[in-house]
Amino acid sequence: MEEEEIFTFTGPSAQDFAHGTAILASALVREAESLACAAAGLRATLDLFTIDGFSPEAEDRRVMREGTREGAALAGALLLAARQLLRFTGDPARAAHETVGRLPRGSLSVGEVVGHLRAAALAPVTDDGAARIAAATIAETFAEEFDAAWRKATPPAVKGTNNGL
Repeated sequence: MEEEEIFTFTGPSAQDFAHGTAILASALVREAESLACAAAGLRATLDLFTIDGFSPEAEDRRVMREGTREGAALAGALLLAARQLLRFTGDPARAAHETVGRLPRGSLSVGEVVGHLRAAALAPVTDDGAARIAAATIAETFAEEFDAAWRKATPPAVKGTNNGL
């Protein structure tokens, strides 16, 4: 009898992580592009209509304008995350901390950014299985560090105020 060959999976290599970073960054750019296009399209559509400042539709229009600004801000955050991931390839924790340090807190939430990051990790355009595993690992590390850094950078809630919660 021949000895059975034992296959041991040691995980993605350094090259797989480099490829995973690249495909994750590319997917984040696509997510950002989609958000930016939607925001621009909505904004252009809103500009076609003139609405009396006192009508109920004026409030709807104001809310939609705020939504377009928030969508554009989120698109910018995703582009920044992609850039930091590429800048610090191999160190998603540092990329997460650098991203948090450059983002405004006003119209963004950690859940929105992390949600789009996870969606991007599920949508890489490659048939390289090891790079896909690496992209998912990078995304999860980035998400955990991003969440922790965001919470650390956000001042504690003051009792008696809403603080967006």
